[in-house]
Amino acid sequence: VGDNEGSAEGSSHLEDPSKYFTDPALAKDFVDKTGVDALAIAVGNAHGAYKLPPKLDFERIRTIAKTVDVPLVLHGGSGLTDDDFRQAIKDGISKVNIFTDINVAAVEAEFKKFSSMEKGLIDLIPAAVEAVKQETMKKMKLFSSDGKADTTAVSSANNIDLITKLVAEEIAKYMNK
Repeated sequence: VGDNEGSAEGSSHLEDPSKYFTDPALAKDFVDKTGVDALAIAVGNAHGAYKLPPKLDFERIRTIAKTVDVPLVLHGGSGLTDDDFRQAIKDGISKVNIFTDINVAAVEAEFKKFSSMEKGLIDLIPAAVEAVKQETMKKMKLFSSDGKADTTAVSSANNIDLITKLVAEEIAKYMNK
């Protein structure tokens, strides 16, 4: 709810991005009417590269968090500091969607590997995968979300067999329609 393209590259509304931020009353109305499981809010962040430096409205995050009963999502973290992320999470953000930092890490790793390639494109993939893994782990630690997942979900052959069976059953239902 709101517009998180407010300060992004190519945006047409750079003059006062705050007028595109999520209104807490509209957020509550939207959640009440739709029953959404989570709510992405515009609070000074945007997708992609910024023309203006991002400045999160932490008071707005706190207000919306008190107003709605669903997890709040922050889309777009480019240009935010580690302290910005920590404060946003403290104030009520439950989920952070990021791409640019992870994408940049992958591209930088590929450029480094490019000069020593022997086999071609296939040489770039492991470097990019490792860079994405490392950047993701770094962000998970920053967001205090590391070590919280249930690691037993697919850790045994029995679970994998069960999941395979459930997927096969769903496919069969779809095919019989």
